[in-house]
Amino acid sequence: MRYFTSDTHFGHPLVSVLRGYLNNGRLRAEYAQIRAEQGDEKAHEWIKSYVKENQTSFKAISDVEAHENAAIEGINATVGRDDELWLLGDISFRCTVAHTLDCLRRINCRHLHMIIGNHDRNFRLRFNDALYEDVFETIDDYREIGMELPVLGDADGSAAVQNTVQNTVQNVGLSHFPRLAAMIDGHGVWPDDLAKFADDAPTTESWLIYGHTHQPTPDGTDSLCVNIGMDAWDMKPVSETQIVEWLTAANRKAAQTN
Repeated sequence: MRYFTSDTHFGHPLVSVLRGYLNNGRLRAEYAQIRAEQGDEKAHEWIKSYVKENQTSFKAISDVEAHENAAIEGINATVGRDDELWLLGDISFRCTVAHTLDCLRRINCRHLHMIIGNHDRNFRLRFNDALYEDVFETIDDYREIGMELPVLGDADGSAAVQNTVQNTVQNVGLSHFPRLAAMIDGHGVWPDDLAKFADDAPTTESWLIYGHTHQPTPDGTDSLCVNIGMDAWDMKPVSETQIVEWLTAANRKAAQTN
């Protein structure tokens, strides 16, 4: 089975905190309660205000080790040793190469593949691919693989999934970033993404799997794509079967609303 995830962010205090991994029990519980009652956005606002008002830092209140353990445990509980795992970028953040490699080697999967994200050391300096060559079978900025996906009524994907036709093998893009068209219209992306990453976003208008946005749900920027970031899938990788099911349902729903 092939599995996909992104944005593990090993070594990243801010992401550790925003995902609820704080080193103070009282603060952790209060943050969790706000997330449960008011949602992620309000919780993020609250913890950022706490840091500012108390003149502290995310590094001071984060439990980076617990966050890394949770991410690795989520992967190992889902992915088998002989499966494929595609990591779609932002594997670590400003930590040493040795620490990044240590985290990757704790993943119990022999077939790891890397799609490069903007926080990865080889994002702009591709000669740094060599740092990771002993843990990844492939390293790419963008890649397309074959996957059995639903046949659509129209070439542009605007019509319903054809119930009378089985899935057929089609190319699906793997990218850290959402598609360029989404960046241009500002849909489902960070406000400064277009200025920073227009040259890196995929131009494909077809099937796409991506991460980067840290959104809490798998919804893609349109019905032909899906977000597989850890924040959207309970800190676990997504199987190829889950992706096909999600995209099929998304296109049926899109057809019903058109």
